[in-house]
Amino acid sequence: MPRDYTAFANRLRKMARHYDKWARRQELEAYRIYDADLDEFPITVDRYGEQLYVAVYHRRGENWDETEWQDRKLAYRDVLMEVLELGRDQIFFKLRKRQSGSNQYEKLSIVQREFTVVEHDLGFIVNLTDYLDTGLFLDHRQTRMMVAKAARDKLVCNLFAYTCSFSVYAAAGGARRVDSVDLSNTYLQWGRRNFELNDINAEEHRFIKADVLQWLAEAPAATYDLIVLDPPTFSNSKMMQDVLDTQRDHVQLIQQSMRLLRPGGTLYFSTNYRKFRLDEDALQGFRVKNITKQTLPPDFRKRNLHQSYRIEFSRDDEA
Repeated sequence: MPRDYTAFANRLRKMARHYDKWARRQELEAYRIYDADLDEFPITVDRYGEQLYVAVYHRRGENWDETEWQDRKLAYRDVLMEVLELGRDQIFFKLRKRQSGSNQYEKLSIVQREFTVVEHDLGFIVNLTDYLDTGLFLDHRQTRMMVAKAARDKLVCNLFAYTCSFSVYAAAGGARRVDSVDLSNTYLQWGRRNFELNDINAEEHRFIKADVLQWLAEAPAATYDLIVLDPPTFSNSKMMQDVLDTQRDHVQLIQQSMRLLRPGGTLYFSTNYRKFRLDEDALQGFRVKNITKQTLPPDFRKRNLHQSYRIEFSRDDEA
């Protein structure tokens, strides 16, 4: 029996009307319209300029064949086209399953349809077709602003830098230098282009291709004033020496990152692992503040989307 998509259409219409107005006031061209608001329609709809990125979530225990997946996608597309008055070539779908390993680095297609969007006067290159993710994680928008405000005259390090959006914000905020560290040369080059798009001289900053785990162990201590640490939940890329598991390894990651901070420095740590539990006992030597509520944008309405922490030295350590 065909599903009735009326409730989804009504909710989509209401949310789009509200957040389109909100985004114009915020000077945002990329934002979330529908955040899996209705349990029976577990998708997210993100607007990137005049195009949509739609993630359809494959829940645990579900078993779709190709025909059912195509039927669902077409049904959602028909509603999106009608409610938001868009053409079919403006809507891009991804089926989101439980990911592991090196999937975040693998190309999914060769369409290469790039374009730019504006976020708070800064431009970013996005790609809705070629990779599992778009090049700009919208849920970290608030944290990027925090980093920009804290970065003036600072030496900044962005670990697991991806396409360097945090780095762009830090550089635009007046950082003396930003070092972006990532295993993927593709994403570092993407980040360099983001710098150039915003008229930031990329030659004044560093783009370091490295296994972050190994690089952290070897980098000189007390180098940076501000570090951004946003690791993938799990990675076993063939280019890495060790398997990364953020839940298991977060204490080591944090401790090694803090080793690179100067006295008075700040570490911003975040993870999108929904079941993450911070080992506070192992971090008692640091001042740790949970800033998750301050970092969740209003267009992301689901709880536990990510967890964010500001970590600093205790006063005794700084003495």
